[in-house]
Amino acid sequence: MIQRYMGVVAAFVLLYASTPFHARNASAQVFDFGQIDAFEALGSGTQRGGAAPKTLVDDDQRHVVVFTILESDTEAKIYWKSADGNQTTLMRGQGVKVFQVAGQLKIEALGDANHSFKYGYTLFRLKDNKAL
Repeated sequence: MIQRYMGVVAAFVLLYASTPFHARNASAQVFDFGQIDAFEALGSGTQRGGAAPKTLVDDDQRHVVVFTILESDTEAKIYWKSADGNQTTLMRGQGVKVFQVAGQLKIEALGDANHSFKYGYTLFRLKDNKAL
C-alpha cells in the first residue's frame, strides 16, 4: 500500500521537475488513479539519434507510463501497444505525456548521433480487473 503512494508522489515530483517547459507542450487526459495497482519503476536516461529504440515496457501487463522529455534537440518517436492495438506518436521539445499501455512501450530519437533527448519516466502497473 505504501508503495502505491510513494509511486504517486514520485510521479508528481517528476511532473513538477518538468514544469519549466512551455505550457503549450503539455497535454492531458482523464485517468482514474484508483486503477493503479503498484508503483513499478522510476528511471531516466538519454536517447541518441541513430540508436536502436529503447524499451521501457515489454511484458504482458497493463501499465501507465508518465513520460517526460527534459531536454531535446530532436523529435522523440514513441511506440506503444494500447487496448486498440499498436500506436505511434511524436514528441517535439520538452513535454510530458501519459500512456496507458498493454505490455509495450519503446522510445526512439530521430536524427543522427548528434541529436538526442533526455527523459524521465514513472511506471505504474494497473489492476487486472479494469479496462484501459
